[in-house]
Amino acid sequence: MKKNYFVFSSGTLKRKDNTVALEKLDGKKKHIPVEKIESLYLFGEITFNTRLLSFLTQKQVLVHMFNRNGWYIGSFGPRKKKISGKLKINQVKAYLNKKRRLGLALLFIDGAMYNMIRLLQRNKENIEKPDITDLKDLKEQLPTAKNVNQLMAIEGTFRQFYYPLLAEITSQEFTGRKKRPPVGKLNSLISFGNTLLYTTTLNKIYQTQLDPTVSYLHEPCEMRFSLSLDIAEIFKPIIVDRLIISLFNKKQIDEKDFDEDFNSTLLNESGRTKFITAYEDFLKNTIFYPKLKRKTSYGSLIRFECYKLIKSLIETEDYKPLHMWW
Repeated sequence: MKKNYFVFSSGTLKRKDNTVALEKLDGKKKHIPVEKIESLYLFGEITFNTRLLSFLTQKQVLVHMFNRNGWYIGSFGPRKKKISGKLKINQVKAYLNKKRRLGLALLFIDGAMYNMIRLLQRNKENIEKPDITDLKDLKEQLPTAKNVNQLMAIEGTFRQFYYPLLAEITSQEFTGRKKRPPVGKLNSLISFGNTLLYTTTLNKIYQTQLDPTVSYLHEPCEMRFSLSLDIAEIFKPIIVDRLIISLFNKKQIDEKDFDEDFNSTLLNESGRTKFITAYEDFLKNTIFYPKLKRKTSYGSLIRFECYKLIKSLIETEDYKPLHMWW
């Protein structure tokens, strides 16, 4: 089974026969059979050449790159093998149709809000005043939005209420959502976790015929796989926020896993390693999926969401975002 590989060491990546070889600065070498790689995550200072990129493209391996602080730089995606002209046309048509685009954007936010409310309900015993009436009222305002910007404004207000409650559940200080750079431990984990989720979602999109550059909630633009941002909204509370609650409440991550100053709070290498290990384990966890009548992993749920979107674009079936039922 293919899996993600995370490279924290600095050195050189090369093609060696049918493997990806990492030559570390201390002279140690590691070989990874390319057939086992779904994607590579590069956190160290890595040197590689076009021969390696050509090899990874041929094997449909995605490469996600981060700087030394763990901030996402970008992804190298090979030319997709799974393509559909009909689907691409329908994706673009749905974007150009203002009513259809607004409808899909609304559904992405509706799914995200529903799942955030569900998460708070599941953890209400850890909230001093677990009244989420304001959040429910904001969710009900979504159909009144006349364009995507108004939708995102409602979502922004919703999150201003949501994040302090998440901070209360995790017993973390929180003075507002600060992203670039993140300030405070909770902000740091949210930013890093969301970045991992975006790349995971991009991996799953590449396993389908969807074009990752055509999106509805987030504006498509050059050098960004914006559809992954759309779909990831639904899964932030399901995967990232639940993982953060678990890590803090079980004290699996603590002070020594962060580098803090007045302007930023960043996970250090120890913290990133802990978070990534827990994140990858979380994606492998399974739940019973009623529609399929079997257990499925959280990682697979993201791929299923892509298929649901495809069906809505090429058939008459309405798209319904995933709502947590557990």
